Amino acid sequence: MPALLCLLGAASATALAQNPQRHFTDGVEARFARSQPQIAYTITVAPGDTTGFDVRMFVSNAPDTFRVAMARHPEYDDRFHRYVERLRISAQAAIAREDSALWRVTTNGGSAVIEYRIVLPEREPSPRAAWRPFLSLTGGLIGGPHAFMYVVGSELAPAHVEVITPWPGIATGLTPTLAPTTFFAANAYVLVESPILVGQYRQWSFSVDHVPHHIAYLGHQGRPPFDTAAFRNGVERMTQQAVRLFGRAPYREYHFLFQDLAWGGLEHHNSVTLGAPSDQLTRDPNAVLAETAHEFIHTWNLMRIRPAQYVGVTYKQIEPVPTLWFSEGLTIFYSDLLLRRAQLPTWDSTRTAHLEGLIARYLSQPTYSRFSAEQVSNVAYNAPPDALGDYSGSAHLLGEVLGSMLDLVVRD
Repeated sequence: MPALLCLLGAASATALAQNPQRHFTDGVEARFARSQPQIAYTITVAPGDTTGFDVRMFVSNAPDTFRVAMARHPEYDDRFHRYVERLRISAQAAIAREDSALWRVTTNGGSAVIEYRIVLPEREPSPRAAWRPFLSLTGGLIGGPHAFMYVVGSELAPAHVEVITPWPGIATGLTPTLAPTTFFAANAYVLVESPILVGQYRQWSFSVDHVPHHIAYLGHQGRPPFDTAAFRNGVERMTQQAVRLFGRAPYREYHFLFQDLAWGGLEHHNSVTLGAPSDQLTRDPNAVLAETAHEFIHTWNLMRIRPAQYVGVTYKQIEPVPTLWFSEGLTIFYSDLLLRRAQLPTWDSTRTAHLEGLIARYLSQPTYSRFSAEQVSNVAYNAPPDALGDYSGSAHLLGEVLGSMLDLVVRD
């Protein structure tokens, strides 16, 4: 086991980084107070409609006046509050916009039904970003921070989500219920951190230490086939090595949500959205494993061991994060290592060759001799292009180099 795991443990604010249970009541599925509002959602995709989807939010047991907001993602804030249209509220209540992503609701008795439509922006050129919602005639990605308003000040209130679509397939990290189209979120964070893949997708499952893992792949008509057995096998072997390295899986189950005609990925607390173009998988069924490993390892390093600025659910601007070099770079350090341990293909022939390439890229960029890791991390997301003047740098590369050096120091 790499010595750098010692640093991962030390990075937490306390020794109880993953919040182990101390009492049997800690194991209940959700906690609530009588003063918390009761919240439920219905998200609807109409047959043949690829322009957007409709959301109904049911709120009761709330104060006569409360606020709802759309969450801001700390890294990829797509500002989907811009695409809220046809906003209306039930009788005996009123809703007014106070800020770009914040609304004030006035009721008579603390109950209201809020309805709105998310009109999807003009489709970006293919491939698209895998974390952004989309709809096609065979399926799409909905939910998450792009879809749901939450009650400000009641972020710990649980909620149920009913998903109505033309397709039977629904893949999400939300907790399933006996009703096949209804899911449960223990709080607002779980709600917005659980995107929903719907449609005619292919699916596979495997277990690691008896913990279920599910793969859903949403393809498109006319796209080339690929070796699905090799694709699934690569994901499973990578997952086995990650769980072995970190000791255990910190979730009830996990969902890999792959999409054709997309690129990139975004981690969530028990799921990940990933682009996996079928033409690439036809040439190499392991073509997206490096990205998959990176986003999956974020389950531990970024979602559990997380920057102090990632406070949970908020509609406000996230403060700069000076430790992203640790969250991103060390994750890349481990993703390369785990692929080698699983005897899966990597870009470089050996770890030594990989390190040589890292050092060469590091030394060829003058940014790293002028700016600290914290300064580069601060401008990694949501910063203007000229934040470092005429210089540019990658917290990912810088963090992987530092992670490699820290590992050698700890070993020594």
